[in-house]
Amino acid sequence: MSHKISRDTGSYNQRRYSKPWIARVDFGKNPNGDFTFGDWVGDHYNGSSGLLVIEANTGDIIATGQKDFRQPKNSTPDWYVVDENGKLCPLEGRKEAYQLSVNKGAN
Repeated sequence: MSHKISRDTGSYNQRRYSKPWIARVDFGKNPNGDFTFGDWVGDHYNGSSGLLVIEANTGDIIATGQKDFRQPKNSTPDWYVVDENGKLCPLEGRKEAYQLSVNKGAN
């Protein structure tokens, strides 16, 4: 079942951070994941709050993030799986996302 996923983003210092991003991740051919990016609706020039938007199916893996140019280690994405109601359920990280994706493909 297809869902339109949307997630609010807060304002930020546009000189330090990149635009927020959201992506559907497919681990089928690449163990590091192939990212299909959604959209961010906002004003990066002013670092205003905005909205991340992407189409996803139940069971899809979603990653969100924002690059920190001063502290790259703080740029680690957040990982989610889409439940049957179209809600994002948090995952521990890329490893759990990969394992869920591989198990989904085995069924």
